[in-house]
Formats: sequence, C-alpha cells, structure tokens
Amino acid sequence: MNINRFIHSSGFKVLALAKLSQCEYSIALYLMNCCISGINQIITTEGELRNLLGYSDDFIIRNSLATLRDRKIIHLNYSDTDSNETQHPSMRIGMQLDTSRWLLDNKIESGDTDAIVYPFRRAGEAPFRLLPGDSLPKQRPGQAHTNETWARIQQEFARGRTLDKRDMEEAEKFAKILVDTHPVDQVLIYLKHFGLRIPSLSLLASSWQHYQELFEAETQKIDIMEARQKHLSLDEELRKSARETLEKAEDLELSEEDRSVLNILANHRHPRRQLFWAFQLRSRYQKLKDFFEKNASKMIPITSAGLIVRKTPPKIRD
Repeated sequence: MNINRFIHSSGFKVLALAKLSQCEYSIALYLMNCCISGINQIITTEGELRNLLGYSDDFIIRNSLATLRDRKIIHLNYSDTDSNETQHPSMRIGMQLDTSRWLLDNKIESGDTDAIVYPFRRAGEAPFRLLPGDSLPKQRPGQAHTNETWARIQQEFARGRTLDKRDMEEAEKFAKILVDTHPVDQVLIYLKHFGLRIPSLSLLASSWQHYQELFEAETQKIDIMEARQKHLSLDEELRKSARETLEKAEDLELSEEDRSVLNILANHRHPRRQLFWAFQLRSRYQKLKDFFEKNASKMIPITSAGLIVRKTPPKIRD
C-alpha cells in the first residue's frame, strides 16, 4: 500500500484521531516523510532517532517506539540484543500504511468511512437494496482529487465563470492558501453569497476582513455557529427518533432490512442526509411509515455525490 492510497483513504485523519503523545506523533510524521520520499523502511538506532527528533531522554524514545509497535502503527525490529540488554543496537523501522491494522483505543472508533452517506441503488435488474459501506462502488482513478478540500473551493469559485488553464491553476494555488488560513465552510459560504463579486481567490485571501465585514452587514450578522448548533440538534433528534423506533422493533414487527435502515440513521454522522436516501424508498418500508412522516421535515436532499440539492430558479419567458 503506497503513500497515495494512505492519503486518499483519509489516513492522516485516522492518525489525527489516534491520540498519540507528542513524541509518538514526531516519530510517525518522520516516518511518513520518509514514505513520501520513497523510503518505506530505515535502519537507525534509538540514539540517532533521539538526536534527529530533538529529544534528550532515551526512555521517551524507547517507550514511544514500543507503544507505536504495540498499536501496529509502525513496523519495528531490533538486531541481536543478547550482548547488551540495557541499550538496543540498530533497528529497522517503517510506517504501517494500512490503517485497518492499527489498534486504536478510542471509545468511538473513527475510520475513513465514518462520514460516508450510503446511497440506495439498483443492482442490475434486482430490486432496490441497501449497499453496506464495504460494498460501495470504488472511486475511479482521476476522481480522488475532487474530494480534496481545496478542490471544493476551486469548484465553487469556478461555478458560472469561464476560466482558462492559467486561471484554474491560480485558483488552485489560492484555494490551498484559503484552506490553511480560514474555515473551509466559511470560505464556501462567502463564495456562494458574493458570487461574481469576488473576482479572484487571491483578492478574497488578501481582503478577507473586508469581505467578512461586508457579509455580516448584508446578512444582518447571522450567527454561523448558532446555525451549526441548530443543525447538530436536528441531527441528534433524528438519531433519537431512530433509536426509539428500534426499541419498539418487536412490537412493530420490523424486518431485518427495516432495522438496518434505522441502525444507520441512529449512528450516522450525517443522519439527515442519509434520511433522504431512505425516504426515496419509503414504500419499501411500510412498517416505518409513521417514522418517515414524523421525520420527513428534517431530511436534507442531496445528490449521489454528496452535494446538497439546490433548486434551479425558473426561467423567465419573454
């Protein structure tokens, strides 16, 4: 498994959620840098690694290495230690790029598929069925870049504009800068709000304060965090409703498929988006009719690519 597959499968996200110590993260990131340079394994000593990372205590390095090895985050092998038990000689060390092998001790396990919205699709001529997460169609080569955060900003900026190759390269450059310096959701909100009034991403990055003040004035200082909190509250209400319905599964005589749908809604990170897909097939789940009627107002319509559906304004006829 090469470094590109690690990146595309959200390996850095899983690493961020691994709750490592400062020294453990230093070792992991150093080994990641080696992987990026094409060096999957290195031979060194604890003393060399300690000096390289700027630590003065041999115990911290040794303990961090042991922890990373025990949690299957790194490969670690020492040479013969019979001659000296107090100080390890040379060692071979490398990063385990397959995150499915990592032993994470988080109370809530997080992985690269924890935010996927599962679509309901046809399988040939077969009836509708729910595809489990592991059976989702794999992304085709060349599509991975569309999931990059900066690409979302570039795509939103390009909407409704005619940009040549040079303009797109310039937009990409400053989209990456905006990702590093400002909240992504807020950048997207500004792009949607101002539209063509933002002539370039370079201007947005350099005049952020100006656009921020203008946005607040035009929207009467809408509290973005308050709106986000409202969305989170609605998500939790939907999860609670799904759990309550599951508790009545025996009385409602729910099928295994009915329970599967409710389980996804009860545990999904974006339940209101997931509800949209289930609602499309509500006729298939007759015993969940009351559940759908009660929660239909909470769902967020989206496309199969995960984009929120926006109604096209009607054309004005002459």
